[in-house]
Amino acid sequence: MEFQTRISGTFVMNMIFILLAFFMAAYSAVHPILSPSYFRYLFVVWLIIGLTRLISYRKYFNFVAGRKTILTVNESFIHDLANDIKYNWEDINSVYEDNAYLYINLHNPNDYVAAIKNPFKKLKKQLTGELFRINIDMVNVNPNVLLDILDEYSDEAIEIGKSGKQPIA
Repeated sequence: MEFQTRISGTFVMNMIFILLAFFMAAYSAVHPILSPSYFRYLFVVWLIIGLTRLISYRKYFNFVAGRKTILTVNESFIHDLANDIKYNWEDINSVYEDNAYLYINLHNPNDYVAAIKNPFKKLKKQLTGELFRINIDMVNVNPNVLLDILDEYSDEAIEIGKSGKQPIA
């Protein structure tokens, strides 16, 4: 089952804050005469804030602009396309929702950390020990319905594992 991206209030708010940061950077750069000397380079701070937020939300912006599928769930895996991580059901201990995130507790998370291609994300996971999570605020589905669907697919994965049948990919 594929889930499309939705435009959430949080996403819109973050896009407005990014635009506001770039506007403030431009305004601060154009009007340095009006500000005291210690505020002359304030535009750099606003520019850094705007660029940092833009970098962290660019993948979600690409999914929203392209109306792409952001989450795929079936009896074999949960595929988070935003982070490009495919969680196999046999590796998952538990899945729970908290504060607009779907947390995935894995048997051996080190295998998944080793598969992360981005060195900064890999280092962050290694240093913080943060759980794997999916931002379900961007998924076009009610979180309770999503948890029910995940429950059904995890039950199917258990049945397939017991019967020895090959799952349909």
